[in-house]
Amino acid sequence: ALAGSFAALAGVFGKLGADGDTSASQQLQALCAASEPLQHLFSCATLVALVRAASIALMLGSNAVMLNFFVKGLHETDSLTATVTSASVNFMLSAAAGGFCFGEHLPLQWFVGATLILVGMGCLLHGDAPPAAKPKQR
Repeated sequence: ALAGSFAALAGVFGKLGADGDTSASQQLQALCAASEPLQHLFSCATLVALVRAASIALMLGSNAVMLNFFVKGLHETDSLTATVTSASVNFMLSAAAGGFCFGEHLPLQWFVGATLILVGMGCLLHGDAPPAAKPKQR
């Protein structure tokens, strides 16, 4: 689950760094334009470029941490379980981040698909559990 969380975080940083038309970028430009002390330190264009570069660096760092946790997950369980769990968590958190951070709207079909993914992940994880030990009869 940690690998999927860091993958979603990397996606948020990637969108902030690569897409200059996000609402966060526009809010940063508006904040810079309204703040005289910031304008004395940097031009607004320079500040936005620095934040975008930092976002790209944070994306790369998040991806490195994600890979670390994913490899640890592969050592703890089989590859299918690790992959499906990581991808499912990434899918859900990326959608939540898109809604909260960028104001993206999801159609009803997305929620139906997300529910099916969660049910499938639950079946996979439940089926992976070892059977309960039966008590010995005398």
